[in-house]
Amino acid sequence: MNGQLDKLSFTGHETFPFRYPWPAKGVRGVLDDGGLFGHDDAFVTLGVGKNMVRSIRHWCETLGLIERIAINSIDMKATDLGLFLFGPEGWDPFIEYPGTPWLLHWMLVRSRDRASAWYLLFTQYSGNQFTRDELTMWLSGIARQAETRATEASIKRDVNVLIRTYVPSRVSRNLPKEETFDSPLVQLGLINEIENGVFSFSRGMKPSLPDEVFLYALLDYWRNQAEGSLSMSFEKALYGPGSPGATFKLSSNACAEILERIAENHGIRLDETAGMRTIFSDSGSLMTDTRNILAGYYSATMLEEVAA
Repeated sequence: MNGQLDKLSFTGHETFPFRYPWPAKGVRGVLDDGGLFGHDDAFVTLGVGKNMVRSIRHWCETLGLIERIAINSIDMKATDLGLFLFGPEGWDPFIEYPGTPWLLHWMLVRSRDRASAWYLLFTQYSGNQFTRDELTMWLSGIARQAETRATEASIKRDVNVLIRTYVPSRVSRNLPKEETFDSPLVQLGLINEIENGVFSFSRGMKPSLPDEVFLYALLDYWRNQAEGSLSMSFEKALYGPGSPGATFKLSSNACAEILERIAENHGIRLDETAGMRTIFSDSGSLMTDTRNILAGYYSATMLEEVAA
């Protein structure tokens, strides 16, 4: 059991994957009224079913878009990331740019205490293929080791939501229409159903993953793992629990190629000496100024859109 897992959580989403409009609804909702999610009529304000209100709050918190104004308070506020992405002047309120789903995927997987199944599957599961039952049994074993109160039934529901987050829904007459809406993360193609009920990761190059989003994730991980250090082993960034390489399912060559491109503009370099590969940051300021990395990506993308 990894020592980083102080607690595990397999609930909160009300069995719904998050949907395209929900991040903006949640962020703008708490900007208008910090106590929104405590109101009985929040479903009217948000324009969703009653059972979706808690799900929206859960996902917005888990994705790092909103947070409680104080530990014991029910009132919420938008985080900087939530405001910059989904606020009234947000970069991508409708999740139209390719970098946004990748960024949300990173924020989801890094939230190991609120989305434990995502963190564990993407960054600690050693296999490449799995079924729902296999994943449920594996997660249940970890939950027992961690002495959580999670039941196998709750973990099974979590597994179903996780798979629906990345795998397109099948249209069925037996399912309500709202159950067939896909999550924005489906477009990433990270998990494929290779045969009925058998799923596999898509590993290797990720052409739609912007270098800036990878760099943002790398520095976020770097801060949490080795704050103050200007170096990190390449293998840790590629394979470590919670690492960007594992989260984005990158191959060694794909990760190295991104790092080489980043080196041209962002002060990151990959050094190989005596068979040991190490990533160096030429400036500690990168660690504290990650917002500008994202701002650069969205500004450039918006300009390209205007030019087109």
